[in-house]
Amino acid sequence: CPDVASQLPDVPDQAQAEVERNLKLLDTQIDEANKRIVDTQGQGGANFVQNAILGPLKDKRVATIDRMAIAIGRNAEKPQGLDKLAPCKLKDKAQDQGGGGQLPDENDNNELEGNDGQIVEPLKAEITFRGSPVGKVTAMPKFLRVLYGDAKESQNGPKNAKDSWTCEGFESKVLIDKYPICPAGKKVKRIHDFPSCWDGKNIDSTNHRDHIVFPDADGRCKQGFKAVPQLRITLTYDIPQDVQQKGQYKVDSFPFEKHNPKSDHDDFANVMSQDIMSRVVNCINRNKTCKE
Repeated sequence: CPDVASQLPDVPDQAQAEVERNLKLLDTQIDEANKRIVDTQGQGGANFVQNAILGPLKDKRVATIDRMAIAIGRNAEKPQGLDKLAPCKLKDKAQDQGGGGQLPDENDNNELEGNDGQIVEPLKAEITFRGSPVGKVTAMPKFLRVLYGDAKESQNGPKNAKDSWTCEGFESKVLIDKYPICPAGKKVKRIHDFPSCWDGKNIDSTNHRDHIVFPDADGRCKQGFKAVPQLRITLTYDIPQDVQQKGQYKVDSFPFEKHNPKSDHDDFANVMSQDIMSRVVNCINRNKTCKE
């Protein structure tokens, strides 16, 4: 079903609760329709799913979407054309045949050759969504895929590699592409700021990058793109000072990367419900600090 939250205009405070309630209802309606498709598999004729499940689902979505438009219209300009988001379609089974499983050179423990040593778990992991410095953000669509960095930097070149490394207390001053040796008592940190300018249409692209890109140096999105909440993942590690000084810590990597710090990377897929994403957008656009 088309994502609705990402197509809504800025929601007035007075309408936020009603909009979130109806976005949650949209997710419930989809869940119920999916369950019925599974439970009635093989029943009826060729048009059973369309007539008995997708048709009634469209009617429910029309009414739910209209309630949101009316709620917004009480305190702002009423959005038009949202009814085009009501129809849903049955997914082609071929779309679900992804590329899961082991990488070619993984062993039975899902490890690649050369990734040795003791695993160091983060002392703290922080996930934050931030706004745009030049305006408001719109909701991410569900299942939007976003990449940070490049796991194959030595093969692909530096274009998509990012400086991720810093020390506690220096987060806003310096990010480098080398393993840092931090001042005594300071923790090692990795900071991943994801791209946040979405093309407004696609949840993925052939290279997994063209549909969502970074803003320019002033924080503006290029023409045809819109700002969505920017994901920042911050990982803090308590690595002994002597280990830092001896260069004895490293990221796991493909063997040919040889633990290259420039190969630090991250993947994100938005699986938040539409009502939760709406709360994120509302919090950011109202300049609030919210925790969930």
